[in-house]
Parts: sequence; structure tokens; C-alpha cells
Amino acid sequence: PTATPVPTATPQPLMDFNELLAQNPDVVGWISIEDTPVDYPVLQGDDNSFYLRHGLDGEYDNEGIPFVDYECDVRSGRHLILYGHNMGVGETSRFSSLQNYKDPEYYTQHPVIQFNTLYDSTTYKVVGVYALSSRTQDSDYFAFNEYVDFADDDEQAYLDEVFRRCFYTTGDFVRADERLLTLCFCTYEMEDARMLVMARPLREGESPTADSVTVNEDPLLPARWPSEG
Repeated sequence: PTATPVPTATPQPLMDFNELLAQNPDVVGWISIEDTPVDYPVLQGDDNSFYLRHGLDGEYDNEGIPFVDYECDVRSGRHLILYGHNMGVGETSRFSSLQNYKDPEYYTQHPVIQFNTLYDSTTYKVVGVYALSSRTQDSDYFAFNEYVDFADDDEQAYLDEVFRRCFYTTGDFVRADERLLTLCFCTYEMEDARMLVMARPLREGESPTADSVTVNEDPLLPARWPSEG
């Protein structure tokens, strides 16, 4: 049976993208997180390589620019995956500051993400943070980005897989009929590692402030992840 849709917060006014689109027709949105350096246009190319090393003007830029997975449907897809560079510890450009979400305290200070697209303006609440290997040859490789869209049952299986990997989860976790927003960036605890911040839309009547945090004492981490012991 089809799940009953979860009411999301009241629709927000659309952002005017005309000026940005005049600069680059690949612009599809704008992402911002209050009181952080994350405040950037978001693009979508024909692959997941070009905007890793190119900026808004299409010229080479080592820091790239945040972009949506080329397979995602920004208008109506169930899972929006955004990539951005983490330039290293102590850096603040692009998605570098997102590495702080590994600490639950950072979540409590920055619980929501604003993602405006050409089609809607949505506030998302962070619900979990986890780490993966990007090496496809690793036996525990999890192809999170193959799930750009799914039916409710498939989404629940995906959420169960993510849930056991999270360093912590927050408040009311995602329901299987909600859209997902995942921010993906490098992390440097091991080679070829990625950290992911997952969020879902703020619900009708829900506060944009931080919920309670449940720390996972034994998250499923990549086999190559260094032991903290």
C-alpha cells in the first residue's frame, strides 16, 4: 500500500535564479547553512566529474563548486545527492566545514540546511551522519549514490542500511515516503573515504531547532577505518 505523505513545512517563496542562469545554465539551486561558510550556488552537469574542478563560470577551479549528481531529478526525484570538496582540516571553503558534523554538538548548532532549487525552496533537517569507502573494490563498499530514486519499500531498506552506519541520529528519523538530501564530501581518516550528511524536509509544525541526539556506540564503519582504540 502507498504510504500517507508526511506533511512538510509551508512552501517558501522561490528564489530568483535569473542572474545565475545567465552566467551558467547548469545552475539548479543554492545551498546555505546558517552561521557556516556554506552559501553557494549548486550546479548539475552531464557527469559527476566536470564541476569537481570547475567553477560557476565554467573555468578551471581546483576547489570546484557544489553540484547535484547528474542522475538526480532535481524537480521530483526522491533523493538529491550533492557533492562538494572538503579542502582539509581547518579549511572553510566549499564543503570543508561540513566535516564538523561528525561531532553531534555541531549538529545542535546547525540543525537545518536550506536548499533552494529552480522548482522549490525547502528547509531540510539533518538526521544522520555516516562514513563510507569510495573504493568500489572494497568488500564493504556501499553504493549509496545508486539510489537516486526509489519506491517507499526500497527507501526503507536504504534507510535501514544508513541507520546502522550513522555516528549519531537525531530526533525523528526519516520516514519511507520523505525526500532525502545527502551532502557528500571527502574525509581524511583514511584514503578514499567519504562522509555523508543526510537530511529530510522540515515537517509541518516542526521546529527548525535541534532535536535530541542518539549516539551510535558501534556504527558500521569501513573496514579500513582506523581504530580509535
